[in-house]
Formats: sequence, C-alpha cells, structure tokens
Amino acid sequence: MSGPRVRAVAVVGAGFQGAQIAYRCAQYGLQVAAFDVSRAAMERAEQSARGWAEAHVAAGRLTELEAEDLLARITLAPTLDACVAAVDLVIEAVPEVLTLKQDVWEQIDVAAPPGVLLGTNSSSLKGSDIAVRTARKELTFNVNFGMPAESDLIEVMWNDWTSEPTKSAVRTWLGALGMVYIESKKEIKGYAFNRVWRAVKKECLFLADQGFCDPEDLDRAFIIALEAPTGPFQLMDKIGLDVVRDIELSYYQESGDERDRPPALLEEMVARGDLGRKTGRGFYQYPHPSFEREGWLLKKAHPPEGVSGGAISATQGGQA
Repeated sequence: MSGPRVRAVAVVGAGFQGAQIAYRCAQYGLQVAAFDVSRAAMERAEQSARGWAEAHVAAGRLTELEAEDLLARITLAPTLDACVAAVDLVIEAVPEVLTLKQDVWEQIDVAAPPGVLLGTNSSSLKGSDIAVRTARKELTFNVNFGMPAESDLIEVMWNDWTSEPTKSAVRTWLGALGMVYIESKKEIKGYAFNRVWRAVKKECLFLADQGFCDPEDLDRAFIIALEAPTGPFQLMDKIGLDVVRDIELSYYQESGDERDRPPALLEEMVARGDLGRKTGRGFYQYPHPSFEREGWLLKKAHPPEGVSGGAISATQGGQA
C-alpha cells in the first residue's frame, strides 16, 4: 500500500535542528519552506544553510552550482499559513514542550491542505499526545533527526492512528533523503535507540552532578573505549543544554520520579545561559574547546621524557 509522494516539505521551527532538516531536504532535491516565529532564528537558519553548503563545496561533495541550486530550494515563509500552503509533508521542530507542540500542530492542521502528512521532530514526546487536537491523526508520525546535516541516522516512530499509506510515504521520503531509518514499531516515550542514548546521558549527568567524575574524563573514556568520535558531554553541548534539560524535564513530568528530575548541575548551567556551542560555553568553552587541543584525549600534549609514546593508541579501550 503506497502513500503520497513527497516533493515539497515545510519545516515549522527553524532552530538548530529545524535548519538542518530544511537543508537536508533541499540537499536531496526537495522544495522546502521554513518558518519560525523568531525572525532572528530564520536569519540564523539561512546563514547556517549557506555555511553547510560552503563546507560541502570545500569538501568536494557539491559543486558551486549545485550549492546555489540547493540554497534556492529553501524559502523562508513570512507566516505559518504560507509555509504549509503548498507542501506534501510538514515537520514541526519547535522546542520540546508538549503544550507548545499541541498548539502548533492545531495551527498546522487548520492551515495545511487535506492529505498533507504531519510529523514532529521530537526527542521524547509521543505523537499521540501531540495530536490530540488535530483532525488528520492518521497522517501523523514522529521522527528524531539528530544531526541531519552531518549524520544519515534517523529514528521514526508510528502511533496507533498512523495509517499504512502514511508509513509507506514516510519510509519512501526518508529513503529519498539518504537516511538510515530505525523504526520504533510501537509508540514509546523517547523512541527505541534514543532511549539508549538517554540512559547514557542521564547517568553521565548524574556522575558529573554528584562529583563522581569530571565531564572531560567521562568523554575521554567514552571515546577511547567505544571508539566513538565524540563523548556524551561534547554531544550535549552540540545539541544545546536547554534542549537536553527540556527532554529530561518531560520524562520527569510524565513519571513524577525524582530520579528523572533534571540534575541541579544542568539546571544551573541553563539558568546561567551556558547552553553549549550556541552560547560559547557549556561543559566546554567555544570556539576553541579543550578537546580540540593536540594530546587532549590521552591527557598529555607530548609523551613524558623517556617514554616512546607508542604504548597505547587512542582507540584502545580497556573496558570489559
């Protein structure tokens, strides 16, 4: 059972992830309309898209002409109604607050033509909870893009209302974007793989909050033991610590379990405005974080005198 073909996409919410979703769609030939209530956010999204295109040209992944064509496929819409008026699929990418997402979905449901698919780029919230005031429930779904300007991995999750044609159309769309999609076949808070990441993130925050281990050492251990490109705290800085806090808060609000409450360390950092890369300070300072220094991973810039430096490689872990 096939669903509608997706040729044009609207992205409602042009923050860090929304901008990347818009870029990814345009990169793979789709027409994209983007809208945010913040004009500054839309301007940053436009600048980010240009920066990614320039980086891809420099890396040989795009020609200059291809980059120009890509950017021309992204339109900044003046209103939400204009953004969703002539598309096949809408991705909502507003902050991780249930009432806000419900309000935005209700507006999209009224403004978008019948038959337009509606998804949320949510990290933890369920589509069935967001869709309570929408009429097109059978056309709704969840996606968690992560870092689509850099990574091909994505999670998709269906709810009890999602129709088979909707599933088919979404799978085809994600395949057309070159994504490796992991399906959560049944609805669960936080998707499947993202719950594994959340368990890692939650434990790392606990250990740092309670003073058991420094974030930099935990990142080093993660990178060395698992041969990972980045550590959990580096990744949280990239995501944005306000986003991380909101995700943890959504778990706490649902469970009421004090173990799900965002730790004091995270709340204090968000209150100070130390949100990670986007503000210049988080668990690291930017634009020149310590982990970019030569020798950071092995906690030394050069081998000590009399030591060859070949005793251990950066990819050898001792975890059993």
